Amino acid sequence: MEYKDLITIIVPVYRVEKYLKRCVESILAQSYSKLEIILVDDGSDDLSPDICDYYREQDFRVKVIHKINGGLSSARNAGLESATGKYISFIDSDDYIPKDYIATLYKLIIDNSAEMSKVNYKEVYDDSGITESERNKEAIVYTNHDVERAFLDLKIDSACVFLYSKELIGNTRFIEGKTSEDIPFNFEIFQKAMKFVYLPVEKYCYYYNLNSISNGCFNKNMLNYLNFRKIIYDFYLQRNDLYMKNKSEVLYAKAAMGLMARIALYGVEKDLSEQEYKKIMKDVFKKHKKIFFKDKEIAMSRKILAILVFDFYPITKIVKRFVK
Repeated sequence: MEYKDLITIIVPVYRVEKYLKRCVESILAQSYSKLEIILVDDGSDDLSPDICDYYREQDFRVKVIHKINGGLSSARNAGLESATGKYISFIDSDDYIPKDYIATLYKLIIDNSAEMSKVNYKEVYDDSGITESERNKEAIVYTNHDVERAFLDLKIDSACVFLYSKELIGNTRFIEGKTSEDIPFNFEIFQKAMKFVYLPVEKYCYYYNLNSISNGCFNKNMLNYLNFRKIIYDFYLQRNDLYMKNKSEVLYAKAAMGLMARIALYGVEKDLSEQEYKKIMKDVFKKHKKIFFKDKEIAMSRKILAILVFDFYPITKIVKRFVK
């Protein structure tokens, strides 16, 4: 492939000394080599800053930003302010990518004259990587209003697995001080884009850390996910577009169901009121459950789980014993 355009890869770094080497070396090994790699050390107090500096000394393509801790959004925004590439990709520092990841995304954009491209991620629990089992999948091209629809149809909630043109991103930035910040970021991007191409193959290794807080009990920050889904639903509620209204309503109800299931199975963080957050989820789901159960794309197992956690909550106390 011709290395025509500079591509910036932004990696926010915070307390990831255990995983950072794997991430950075997977980026350095990309078959598309015309890269600007920005490692944003977000005030790490482990060996991560030293690891960042080591790679800067080893490869001229690596740039390092050391900053006071401000969170994931702050780190990504700092990277965006320094980016000089024509295209931009975000990779989380505990994840990693196969050698053809950037080449695949770039080729999708160039071949289809698109503004952004996307692939899927695969949950991994180690360094096993991705097998080449989906080569025959064809790219799907979205244009005009279909781009906006794709945001909901594909249930977009991550800024990873994308390659964006820097021009498309423009002044769009991640909301700082919030979790689930990828949702409003992409929502704004998909409002602006006129052409988007999606290849439904797994090309990004998302490291699923079983010990991560995000995979355990409910914490207050998780309300951001529900709130962002509500903002999007309210947006389409005001527009004369029944399709988008229904799609966003399903995702809003689904968010409430997912958080209720987390509370039921894993409990809430210390000092939080389980009853308070149960009520929030129940109130949302009660108002929107009709469209949730009518939606054909939601698996029957998810619908059964919804009935269990909302209508037979005490039973989940028994189920919880087997989950732990």
